[in-house]
Amino acid sequence: MQGLEYFLCDVFTRQPLSGNQLAVFPDAGELSDEQMQAIAREMNLSETAFVFRRNTLTEAARGYRVRIFTVREELPFAGHPTLGTAAVIRRFVSENPRVGTVRLDENAGVVPVEFDHVEGGEAGIFGEMLQPQAELGQKHARELVAPALGLDAWDLSPDLAPQTVSTGVPFCVTPLRSAEQLKYMRLDTVKEAEVLRATGARHLYAIAREADGEWQARMQFYGGEDPATGSAAGCATAYLVGNGVEPAGKKIHFRQGLAIARPSDIFGRAELVDGKVSEVRVAGCTVFVARGQFFLERFT
Repeated sequence: MQGLEYFLCDVFTRQPLSGNQLAVFPDAGELSDEQMQAIAREMNLSETAFVFRRNTLTEAARGYRVRIFTVREELPFAGHPTLGTAAVIRRFVSENPRVGTVRLDENAGVVPVEFDHVEGGEAGIFGEMLQPQAELGQKHARELVAPALGLDAWDLSPDLAPQTVSTGVPFCVTPLRSAEQLKYMRLDTVKEAEVLRATGARHLYAIAREADGEWQARMQFYGGEDPATGSAAGCATAYLVGNGVEPAGKKIHFRQGLAIARPSDIFGRAELVDGKVSEVRVAGCTVFVARGQFFLERFT
């Protein structure tokens, strides 16, 4: 009976059974694309990550090869799978479980994840990823985006327009008037498809200011809701810094998953170089909650 080891993590949280769930297969062997997609559907999580081991010299030079799948598709990059997979590699795969940096070779490029040298113990392992180069795209009319979120144009921020931003995956970052409007979000998938075609974004990410440096966020997709979206938080960080809403270098706190009882804490920061956003970093904790084997002897 062929068994593949996997770990189940909760990412962007210090508390088990909260944050965003992730399944990590630390040695995917010779799994095909079809098998990985089927396993991701079986796990039925936001994402499942597969590590393809290479020789020591290659991993030292180029990092650990990682592929990420949702229940529907492969992603070039995603935030919580990057952070969680790096934490699994650091703790259970690397010869040095206290290594400072783990580099992941993803479809979008090499993503380094730096870990706090102070172990979190039961409070989780804190890591910070350097996301791909930020690209701030076009801004969009509130009247275009609001209906896809089940909202009126009035519900969106009067001062900050929706904008397509990418740090590996493009999101339409949409600031709302207040956190109160977040409660009423109801994604309209038909209108969403129209907005995504018009904006070039993969998903919509709604944010609302709670206090100085504190934001609440929601992302609904695939008929459900994501507890924490690290790639989108990177885009939101780039948006806020690029538009002068938050200063460069400042830690920005995003709270997500509150509406589905999976509270998550995501921390972003970015720099400005010659007026252009750079060095977008997203951080948070990972806790390990389960370890098991996946049997494939009857897979066809």
